[in-house]
Amino acid sequence: MISIFKKYVTSGVKHHYKDETNRRIMVVNLFSAVGVSITFFLGIRALLAQELPLAIILLTASVVFALSQRIQIQFGTRRSRTVSITLLISCLMILVFLLLVTGGKDNTGPLWIYLVPPVTMFFAGVVRGLLALLLFTIACTLLFFVFDESLLIASYSYAFKSRLLYSFLTVTFLSAFYEYSRQKSYDIALDLSEQFEQQANHDHLTKLVNRRGAQTALEREYARIQRSSNTFSIAIADIDRFKSINDTYGHEAGDEVLRKISRTFSARLRKQDILARWGGEEFMFIFPETSASEAANVLEALREVLSFAPIAISDHDMHITSSFGVCEITSQIPLADGIRHADMSLYRAKESGRNKVVVYSDR
Repeated sequence: MISIFKKYVTSGVKHHYKDETNRRIMVVNLFSAVGVSITFFLGIRALLAQELPLAIILLTASVVFALSQRIQIQFGTRRSRTVSITLLISCLMILVFLLLVTGGKDNTGPLWIYLVPPVTMFFAGVVRGLLALLLFTIACTLLFFVFDESLLIASYSYAFKSRLLYSFLTVTFLSAFYEYSRQKSYDIALDLSEQFEQQANHDHLTKLVNRRGAQTALEREYARIQRSSNTFSIAIADIDRFKSINDTYGHEAGDEVLRKISRTFSARLRKQDILARWGGEEFMFIFPETSASEAANVLEALREVLSFAPIAISDHDMHITSSFGVCEITSQIPLADGIRHADMSLYRAKESGRNKVVVYSDR
């Protein structure tokens, strides 16, 4: 029984949705289940008591509550979720309004009015929720004080009607304040989470993806070629004689060199390509759906730009070069081997004179 209820509440939840979206889906499912249960039970009881108008209202509301949940699950789109929430709130407001008109069982129908503010605020948000509740309040005011003789079936005293509206407005204010505070807290937590994620996956010096972020991108790209049987290429670049730059000009100058080289590399890559700081003075290039020869052509152009354009550091123009090791990765090559092959190619570029692009070959 518990597993069935859990499955019902979590139906429509997707891993790729935001947490807030999944939470709203679950609350719609839960509210729908509770709404259907209560209105159906009270509707049957009213039917047995031969209170036909009340029974029709409650049983109709039960059907609409169930329908709102099915729309959300059946289509699974943002628009369908909006329609589902709108239907749910409208049904609740109309149900409560009719209970105000008829009085419900022994004139206890007005007590259900206090469900409207928190439910509306949660599903519609502060701005749209306040607008919807304002319209609902105006409708209730007109019912109680303008059209009471023509529309009201139940009989309420002036004191009861006025105090009901005052207390309803108080609950509306508290619900709006709570929803505003909850949304603010959620936004702050989400912003902090994104900042931590940014810091965890990006290098603070060059602002590039760091080794951890690059590893994630490599695994994602590798998983993609497992499904499509395509290939992609990676390259590891190393700044030639970087230690001498640090020794001669200092580490601050070395940091500036890394920043400027990272901007030079980034400016000449495609949008889908990924550049990461692999560690120290090493950079990792990830070229989706690119052969080794195509990647080598791109890197050769980068190598020429870097070697022929001096970099101004501490009032000195430095000609800096870089060596590149390239490897093409297929679904038959383990990712760790591909990285090792790119590193081996980089080593060969260094050993053969630096300032070169070397493509890995198993021959």
